[in-house]
Amino acid sequence: MTKTIAIIGRPNVGKSTLFNRLIEKRIAIVADEPGVTRDFIIEGYEDKGINFNLIDTAGIYESNKKKLSKVLKESSKSAIERSDILIFLLDVREGITSDDLYLSKLWPKTDQRSGITHSWC
Repeated sequence: MTKTIAIIGRPNVGKSTLFNRLIEKRIAIVADEPGVTRDFIIEGYEDKGINFNLIDTAGIYESNKKKLSKVLKESSKSAIERSDILIFLLDVREGITSDDLYLSKLWPKTDQRSGITHSWC
């Protein structure tokens, strides 16, 4: 069974850059301005003989009220829900923000399929 990995985080923390590096292709758009990724991208990825579906998600802000931001947030939530593994990227130069804390609460503490309890540090 192929596992799905989603790369999540605020805008401009390096999600698309990591995605491109892992799949060894330039599929995801990388730019200095936030909000370039508008929908999640799924690509096959193999590591040490194990196949994964890797998802690059749009960045999530907690408080942005713009309609587009709400659509992107829902898209990223959908990617989180369909994933078995999450890679949560942070920008260490800015430290942990309220948006990071909001995002950390979007995934369930226990996986309903496996009963595994998740945590982050």
